[in-house]
Amino acid sequence: MSQDKAGANMRLFTTYWGQEETFRMMPITTDCPFMEVIYHPSAGMLIAMSKTMKQNYEMLPKLDDDGEWIHAKKAKRNGSKMKEERRLMEVPQEHYMTVRKEQEEFIALFATNADEFDFKKFLDIEPPKESAILQKEGAGQLLDEKGNPLVAVK
Repeated sequence: MSQDKAGANMRLFTTYWGQEETFRMMPITTDCPFMEVIYHPSAGMLIAMSKTMKQNYEMLPKLDDDGEWIHAKKAKRNGSKMKEERRLMEVPQEHYMTVRKEQEEFIALFATNADEFDFKKFLDIEPPKESAILQKEGAGQLLDEKGNPLVAVK
């Protein structure tokens, strides 16, 4: 794809990421360099999945002769209860855009319906802040981010 033909080959549409409403972009021409673009609302990140493939190691569940997962005797550090093995796989190159101005420029360049689709309403949503635990100096009392005392669970 030449530099002067870049963009204007994807379409925006509304979808969900888990329980959160968001938007995606799908290619509408075969020369589009991306297979999918999705906005991750909790992270405030635009993720573009390229058609360019790369080799990457992935942890996959081990299978028995019948194709069933093999259960581990105890859970792994990553929380998995299945035996896993590391495999080299062909996966799409992913691009993560975290700066709002760059996200808007990317969408304007590639989305044919960027003018009529209100994607900025998703960009305007503040990602949730991580919970912080605070402690009053010298008090010994643990507090949450709103200053409420934490109660020990037994």
